[in-house]
Amino acid sequence: MKAYDIEWDTDDSEGTALPKEIDIPAGMTDIDEISDYISDETGFCHKGFKLKTD
Repeated sequence: MKAYDIEWDTDDSEGTALPKEIDIPAGMTDIDEISDYISDETGFCHKGFKLKTD
């Protein structure tokens, strides 16, 4: 599964290139757990995302 269309919660002045997609570990299905995983992997908060299967 992949998270995509991630809406990062940053201002444009940070100048950080954040990923457009993130691979989600197999077996991770809880939306709150996935949300935390995305933030933990990048160090940035987000306002939402979509999920797709490979």
